[in-house]
Amino acid sequence: MERWTYLVIAGPDGGAAELRVLLRSGDDPAGWPAAQIGVDGTDRPVDQAAHDYEAPEWKAVQLLDEGMGRGGAALLDQVKGRLRSQAAA
Repeated sequence: MERWTYLVIAGPDGGAAELRVLLRSGDDPAGWPAAQIGVDGTDRPVDQAAHDYEAPEWKAVQLLDEGMGRGGAALLDQVKGRLRSQAAA
């Protein structure tokens, strides 16, 4: 069973600016594949910035849809596919 975490990172205005997506595979959090994307759909470098809250997947899709206009679910599926391939490596 896949276990996903979606961490919402706020921007300077306090609103959601980025999502950090983690595939929780294995027992060591340091080894979990991660990606970070802006709510506008752009790839961002994964950093250690504090997150505001952990969101369910539907909320992550909603934030991406709002930031991109639409297509949040498709983008999230692409990100998840990328992380799955990293976990398998």
